[in-house]
Amino acid sequence: MTLQPTLRVEHETQRGGAACVGVYNLDADLVEFLVERQGTARQLQSVLRVNVIDAAMRGGDELPDVAGRYQLLKAGVRFVPRFPFEPGVRYRASFDPRPLGRVGYADVLTLEFSLPNPIGVDSASVTGVFPSADVLPENLLRFYVCFSSPMRRGGAEAQIRLVGPDGRPAHDVLYRPALELWDRKMRCLTVLLDPGRLKRWVGPNRELGPPLRLGQRYALAIGSAMVDSSGRPLRQNFCKPFVVAQAVREPVALADWTLLPPAAQSYQPLEMVFPRPLDWALLRRAIMVVGDDGLPVAGRVAIEKGERRWTFTPDSPWTATRPAIRVAPYLEDVCGNDLFEAFDGPLRAHRELTVERTNHRIRFELTRAANSA
Repeated sequence: MTLQPTLRVEHETQRGGAACVGVYNLDADLVEFLVERQGTARQLQSVLRVNVIDAAMRGGDELPDVAGRYQLLKAGVRFVPRFPFEPGVRYRASFDPRPLGRVGYADVLTLEFSLPNPIGVDSASVTGVFPSADVLPENLLRFYVCFSSPMRRGGAEAQIRLVGPDGRPAHDVLYRPALELWDRKMRCLTVLLDPGRLKRWVGPNRELGPPLRLGQRYALAIGSAMVDSSGRPLRQNFCKPFVVAQAVREPVALADWTLLPPAAQSYQPLEMVFPRPLDWALLRRAIMVVGDDGLPVAGRVAIEKGERRWTFTPDSPWTATRPAIRVAPYLEDVCGNDLFEAFDGPLRAHRELTVERTNHRIRFELTRAANSA
């Protein structure tokens, strides 16, 4: 008995239960054809497509294909979305091999589906905005807005505003990318101030000036109409007020960091203090502690004091003879200044940049344990 092709939604266990769409029970000839052609994304998209058909979006018009990747299976093709399918949104998957010249299938398979909304889960809320300090430099580059649960893409432009000293939204100060800058978990959104207004001597800066004015009070406002992945609005509005201080246009200087080493054979944290705030997100991945063998030391990172204090607590007692701190070259401060140049500094030769763009290593000595003689 020949099995008929089927189209269904599944949960991919390797991605924490994230949903994917697959067509299964394909005949061996079609699968072999796709394998021989190495199954390019365009070919596979012509066979299996997934679209949004939510009538509440764009007046009911179908949106472009959902972005994602394709996997060739032994007897089928699977589509894994780039971003998780959003609960409550209607999708249509269709299987049609005819664009590949395969006429043996009488009907095009279609499947409309919608993932259920979680039950008994509280509405999302803003858990923090970074930089967290109340005084921020005039040439601040970005904010990170963190939420308690995954959010739905598409609401930032209407719901996130920079409120000026007059209490009104400041116009043309935030950069609005075509695709909102969410992390993979959809819980942290990057909000950029307009780089063209930050860089001195370029058109927008010369015409409009910097987005922030020295000595003035502003607030980043997040409206409660932003919705989470289940379609529910935020629990409440959120506002992060701040005062504008002098611009910072100097590279990040490792020599100015204060390092407080822990005691050997202890669980004491390694601590570093910075003279000015560094980028919250980059701090979490650009600094690593390595042992004598050069491999990462397992432990927990904490960022405090307005992103001016970094601590690392090991999972096991300190034992290395000469551990080190490895600092990636992409580390920046809150203004986008990195280890080598200011964000709006003069351009330098490519050869000079290539030489410098390597990890920095800071060696440190463990102190003697309190009970050692």
